[in-house]
Order: sequence, then structure tokens, then C-alpha cells
Amino acid sequence: MKFHQTRICAVLLLSIAGTSALASDKVDTGVGPKGIALESSPAFEKGGVTVDMFNLVRAETAKYFAEETILSGGNTMRHEREGIDLDNQTVIRSNFDLIYSYGVYDVSGGLNVHVPDYDLYHIVQIFDENHVTLGVVYPGDTVELKREDLTYGEHVYLFMRTQRRTPDETGKSELNQRQDAVLIEAGSAKPYVSEVKYDPESFNALRAEILVRAASGEMTSDKGFVESINAIQFPHYQGASIAGWAGLPGRHAYYQLITPGDDAAKNGKCSSTTFSAPDLQYDRNGYWSLTIYDAEGWVATDPFYTNSSTAKPNADGTFTIHVNCGPDKANNLKAAPNWNGLLRMYLPTDLDEIIAFGRDLVGNHPVVAVD
Repeated sequence: MKFHQTRICAVLLLSIAGTSALASDKVDTGVGPKGIALESSPAFEKGGVTVDMFNLVRAETAKYFAEETILSGGNTMRHEREGIDLDNQTVIRSNFDLIYSYGVYDVSGGLNVHVPDYDLYHIVQIFDENHVTLGVVYPGDTVELKREDLTYGEHVYLFMRTQRRTPDETGKSELNQRQDAVLIEAGSAKPYVSEVKYDPESFNALRAEILVRAASGEMTSDKGFVESINAIQFPHYQGASIAGWAGLPGRHAYYQLITPGDDAAKNGKCSSTTFSAPDLQYDRNGYWSLTIYDAEGWVATDPFYTNSSTAKPNADGTFTIHVNCGPDKANNLKAAPNWNGLLRMYLPTDLDEIIAFGRDLVGNHPVVAVD
């Protein structure tokens, strides 16, 4: 891992990559297995505009903007209501602490997004076709956008993350009420249509190349997710947007890849790591969450995640996470061979400090087999 910083890769970040059959009950959305673009996508056509490093990100977002417009019709939020079904996972490397909602909105007539006060984590991320995050709406806040605020096009993607208080029906009911309580007002409702028809062959080839490069540790998330067009840095920008589509910029969330620290841990032996709680804005409902995935990025074992609310601390306040050590061990998670995990840290107090925390975690606190 380059400088032990977070890698943007197919084993790392939030990336919507379900097949159209999984994501939409067999409706053809133009998105194929592992996020490839199909010729059926409204944003692509065979022999269309060749995709290169300069338009790759825009092609990726156009693919998902078009998909969501098919699924929800535009200017409408599509809510996950039940949480993620382990037997029908549609979002690769999902965070099971949060429930997702999605929507593509027209901004040509203005757009207002308001999230009511809440004592749990609840945000609406807003980004445009350049994958530039224009705003993150927290509880009690309102973000107002005009067409000129966008760096490209007239539409934005709204990605809502809502934390569930309890896993029972009461928690589910409260969660659904919270989702519906978000106020979104748009002055126009033109459906999204990609300005460009991209060539799927060149797109899929370059996308695959970027995923490989990202996995090598060449790209880092803190440089890849941006809030300004002027902050774009190649190739981090491409790596983040392709392998971590819809990820949050560093001051809102930091993502640290966790991998086995030795061959024994990699092959499923009992292993562990101990770390201090990261410095987050817990007073603003910031929290950390660790989820274990298989080699392909899907949950394949149970129990598979823990977080700052449920993990049992040690006497000194640190946390020891066990992997494949059995239920008698605190904070034990199960993992398949060649597993990987993702430590999400929402609302870091300081970006430089959280980067240093991730570097220390990987370098000095690896997950290694227990003697």
C-alpha cells in the first residue's frame, strides 16, 4: 500500500456495481456485472465517443445517472426500506450500518435539500456528472443549488445514507420515517439524458485498467474524492470515481482498507488487531464501522461487521477485533479466505490526522494470526 494510505480499488470503497438483474428486478438498466456498461445503456452506444482519461469519470457517472433515471423516473428518491438482503446484495462493499436512498434531480430550476434534525448519522450527498461533491447535507442543514453551481450538465445525483437506531421493527419504522422526512424541492423536472453517447468497448477496457492500477496502491482516496473541479488530480480522481463511485470526500469520511497481515490470517486462521478509537466528530454523530468482505467484495460470512456503537472496548479504551476466533472472543468477525475489510470513519476531526491514523493502523497494527 503506497505510503500505507487508503487504496482506491475494487476491494475498497463504495461502488455501485450490481447487475441490472439484481439491482432492478430484471429491468435492463444498461449496467452489467461488476459495473460494466452495456450497449443497452441510454448513455452508451456501439461506436460512440471514445472514452479516455479525460472523459472516463463523466462516462461512469452518466452510466449511473441513466440507470437511476430508469429505476426511479427522475426527481424522485428511491429508498432501500429493509436494509441490504444478504441473499440479494446489489451494492458492492456496502455499509450495513446505513440504509441507502438514491435519486437523480434536475437543477436547471434550482434545487433545495433539507435534512431535519436527527441524533444519528443521516446525510444527503450531492454530486454532479464530474463526480464533484457540491454539498453534503447534515441534520438541521439545507443546501440550495443553482445550475451555475454545477461543473457540468443540469442534473445531480442525491445519495442518502441513513443510520438505523435498532435492528428491530421499531428501528425500521423510525428509519423509514427519517427517509421520508427529507425535503427536496426542485424547480424543474426534466429527466436526465446524457449529452454524449459513449463507446462501451473503450469505456469498459479503460475502466478495467483503472481498477487494476487502483489495486496496486497507485491512487489514494483523500486525493481522489473532490469538492471542487480545481482539486482534481490525475489519476487519483479517476481511481476514486471508478473504484469508489459515490464515495465521500475526506473531510466527510475516510476509508481505510484492512487486509490480512500474514498468510495464516489470509487463509482463515484466528487473527486479531488492536487499535485506538479514531478521532472523529462523535458529537455530530460521526462513527467508525468495520465490515468484512470476501475477495470479490461481497459479504459471505456472519457476523461480518462491527462499529463504534456495538464493539466492546478493552479496559484501556482500545478495541480488539478478532477474525475467525469464535463467539467467545470479543468483537469476533468471520471471514472467508483471502478476505478484505473496510474501516469507514465518518466525520474525521482532522484529515491529516486521520490519514496518519490509517497509516499507523496498517503499518503497526496489522491483522495477524493469534498464537
